[in-house]
Amino acid sequence: MFEPSITERILHKYHNNIRKRKAPILNKQLNNVDFTIISNNCWGGIVYEAYNLKKNSPTVGAYLFAKDYLKLVKNLEYYFSLNIQMISSYESINKKKIIENHNEDCPIGVLDDIEIVFVHYKTRELALEKWNRRIKRVNWNNLIFKFSYMNSCTEEQLEEFDSLDLPGKKIMFVNQPSHHYKCGVYYPGFENDSQIYNDTYYWDYYFDVTLFLNKGIIECK
Repeated sequence: MFEPSITERILHKYHNNIRKRKAPILNKQLNNVDFTIISNNCWGGIVYEAYNLKKNSPTVGAYLFAKDYLKLVKNLEYYFSLNIQMISSYESINKKKIIENHNEDCPIGVLDDIEIVFVHYKTRELALEKWNRRIKRVNWNNLIFKFSYMNSCTEEQLEEFDSLDLPGKKIMFVNQPSHHYKCGVYYPGFENDSQIYNDTYYWDYYFDVTLFLNKGIIECK
């Protein structure tokens, strides 16, 4: 399980406190600032905030189970053309997993056969308002896809994402240092776990995020 030490918690709080002051500096390092991150969790939202950017993605503040994320990215235009329907977690086909994640109070969005868990929104109305506003900002010419070994992900699904020919940059966090994935980045601390339990705490520690956003090059630290 993910259990940062007291020292790590203190350092993390410190870095969060100075993030806003650093954001304009990071922003100036970008070649362009109009991109859409399709993330399986809240990593994308953290990137937008860290670089002082408008959140040009409807998946900000939400997560998807691995099977649903893969469906989404393989047919993005179709799913994003649909009107999202809001339900409660108790109506979800993923109800058991959502309750295990202690997200039973979160609104759930449904697009055909996939579900999106709006983990950072307290009401359906707020989640719907944010989704509808941000879906209009999607930059179809500058997409970034981020996946991770979490949310019931299997090794077969890692393989599938790695092999997908997607219309944009892509990156994927994995829990093993020795891996063969072309878009994989090793995220330490979860080698003996069935998944990566948190990949946002150290969102930029393990690869050069600015280089990736600018050129799509994955350079591990």
